Amino acid sequence: MTLLYEASCSGDCYFKRPSCSDLSEGVLGFDCEWVNEGPVSLLQLATFNGVCALFRIGKIGYIPDKLKELLSNKRILKVGVASFEDGRKILKDHGCQVNGTLDIRTLATNVQLPSLKSLAAMSLEYLGLEMDKIIELRCGDWEASTLTDEQVTYAACDAIASIFIYQKIIQRMQKARQKLTLWKRFTIFLRTKFSRDVNTRIHGVPAGIVDTRFKAPRSSTSSTSNANNTSNIIKTLNRSSSAECKNTIPTRNKPLYHNCYLQAPDGEILCTCDRKKAEWYIGKGLGELVQTDPYTVKLNFEPSGRALGEVGQYYTQVKVNQCVVCGCTDKFIRKNVVPREYRKYFPLVMKAHQSHDVLLLCPSCHEISNNNDLQLRRKLADLCDAPLIGPLTHMRDKYMSNFRKLQSAVKVLKQGLPIPQRRREEFEIYIQEHTGQKEITPVMLDTLYERLKTAPIQQAISNQFKYQPHGLKVVQFFQRQEGGLVELERMWREHFLTTMKPKHLPNLWSVRHNQERLIMRQAQNRIEPQDAKIAGLMK
Repeated sequence: MTLLYEASCSGDCYFKRPSCSDLSEGVLGFDCEWVNEGPVSLLQLATFNGVCALFRIGKIGYIPDKLKELLSNKRILKVGVASFEDGRKILKDHGCQVNGTLDIRTLATNVQLPSLKSLAAMSLEYLGLEMDKIIELRCGDWEASTLTDEQVTYAACDAIASIFIYQKIIQRMQKARQKLTLWKRFTIFLRTKFSRDVNTRIHGVPAGIVDTRFKAPRSSTSSTSNANNTSNIIKTLNRSSSAECKNTIPTRNKPLYHNCYLQAPDGEILCTCDRKKAEWYIGKGLGELVQTDPYTVKLNFEPSGRALGEVGQYYTQVKVNQCVVCGCTDKFIRKNVVPREYRKYFPLVMKAHQSHDVLLLCPSCHEISNNNDLQLRRKLADLCDAPLIGPLTHMRDKYMSNFRKLQSAVKVLKQGLPIPQRRREEFEIYIQEHTGQKEITPVMLDTLYERLKTAPIQQAISNQFKYQPHGLKVVQFFQRQEGGLVELERMWREHFLTTMKPKHLPNLWSVRHNQERLIMRQAQNRIEPQDAKIAGLMK
């Protein structure tokens, strides 16, 4: 991945670089970033060959003429998620007309391929790449005097992923057409060749989908039937799609806490819960309604544990629907004090039936808190050698695929294996393209064969693109430390208290909550020794 990035410029210096003039056969990955409701701060354009140019138009103060010319050219597609809306915002904020926008979700829907709601979901479906959509970066300060390396990589990855997804959709579309009859393919060719839609003629995309807003299919049934093999991906990602939408955070208008009660068979209060959960026990025949105000359900079986000590009392107390920082009672967003990025790798005993670190914040406090979290994330990234953003894994696969193909071609030609002449010519062309040699000689094949055979070359490619998610590396680091995962929890809780100074925390909310809870479980022999060690309860 090549980045062309400058904090400011004058004139058209961006377009004087040869690599930036490569318009990827008239298609560019396209994305924008901005702060809150402010004007567009950053414009990203990416090509098929991995070049991504980042234009800090908020810092420049205007859009250079050459860039305006490129953006307004309807023959050059600008592909992405919500690309039409991004183009409209650029027009509104900077007075620059953006033509040729194509939402990759619209393209996928139109050609009967899976169309998911977010770029992260589309990336997983078409590239097999799980993108780290860290909210602190997405909602970060794009007007800062200097962007961080994490911001630059984050912005570039969005644009590059968009153009690679477009490429995959086109490839699938072309592959599907190969299965049609010769006459049907000829008919499609004629329709494309003589279409009134310029982008249909040039790029082969369906007519009428460029410069249009994406409209989600009315029924999820059609998407599922069009992509049986991706139904599990759709179900998994649709649950979190609202959190992935760019520059929006879902807010809760209805109360989170209903303060219904669950009782043990002897009447002891076990915990408070929401109305839906209480009714679930009744519906399953596991409990009976004792009273309606407050709504109380008594279980007809002995629970696995009781509410013991302050840890247990925390879950039995009435909780108030308000922002724990400022006390606002209007709109709420759930705040995971220990981010899910880390908690999802915790052992089950540390996260099951445990809502201590899920608090309510108003939208403004939530945004401030998430921006503050980036400080601790960076600290953990340095401490645990866990970069916040990793390289694109599909690039690693591409490098490895090219390496193996070159290795095979050299081996076949060197050993003089009997193969068809056409195949031999393909191998020769492939070697020439990847070595820059005009003539293939036995000496060159011997030298190349020995170099490709050595392990360090292949190992270097593997090492260059080796990547583990930031959250996983951090959790693994603390699992090996004496304090264990409860130390990681403590760091996040103290960070929240220090940076936000909440004035309305629930009673008994504690920095050591999980540690106290696990110690009780350990005394009752309700935790596996291995989990206790990982948590940090024993050496």
